[in-house]
Amino acid sequence: MNTFKTIATLIVFTFFVNSIFAQKKVKDAYLNKKSYLIEVTMIGGKKTKIFSDELGFSSGKIKTKHMMMADNGGFVQGDYEVTKADTTGEARTFDFKGSIKNSKEEYLVIKGTVFGDMIDGTMTWETSKHKVKTEMTFTGNSKEKGQKFVPAEKTVSKPSSNSKPSSGKSIDSKSPEKKTKEDKSLDDEILNDDLE
Repeated sequence: MNTFKTIATLIVFTFFVNSIFAQKKVKDAYLNKKSYLIEVTMIGGKKTKIFSDELGFSSGKIKTKHMMMADNGGFVQGDYEVTKADTTGEARTFDFKGSIKNSKEEYLVIKGTVFGDMIDGTMTWETSKHKVKTEMTFTGNSKEKGQKFVPAEKTVSKPSSNSKPSSGKSIDSKSPEKKTKEDKSLDDEILNDDLE
């Protein structure tokens, strides 16, 4: 009989301890159902790639419209969590971290901070073995009601290390030798006014 009581006590105790230490994810009440229009800049390489994207949060899931497209990685939505929240100030601040995966078992790790209506952070595209493939930074604002995501992409060449820095002086596109007749007559007029 004592053995039965001991086993029953152990089972109840184990259940009680597990229920205390089992942590449920806190439901995100701030980022949930919010979307942000962002500009993403890829870091590294000879050319800088900049593109528009929409980052959305819903029911503990995070997704990116641009990176979901097959040509851009094919990442599906994944889990995210708020890692830090500061609601004491005028503009509430939230740090978050999420990870989404594609069919090649690659990961897009997204970390960022929401400050009021603004958002900024980083995205790291990792291989299936968690080696960094591409790093990106992003910044943007909360999507307003009725505002639409417009995909846009541009590539900017980085200046070479051999190029000379700009002196900061404005250079007239018209060289003195190539002045038009109008320019010459205007110069003569100004000169004549100065002589009178």
